[in-house]
Amino acid sequence: MEKRDRFLLEQKIMQCWNVTDDMDTISEYIADSDISPVHQDQLLNMLFGMRTLYNQKFNSTMNLFSELVRNGDIKSDV
Repeated sequence: MEKRDRFLLEQKIMQCWNVTDDMDTISEYIADSDISPVHQDQLLNMLFGMRTLYNQKFNSTMNLFSELVRNGDIKSDV
């Protein structure tokens, strides 16, 4: 079992960004597909919006985590 500490929390937060990588992969698939250009554009716009939204949420979460570590609210073992 993994040691449950601030480093594991930080790692798990960083792994959340994988969802934006997955959206990039889906976007590439859509762009290379036989879907009509109008539908491609609609789908790609939705994915871009979602990617932007989640990227902002992850940045905000990471900023809060960093602030809590700096303030000593989350203890660093180093």
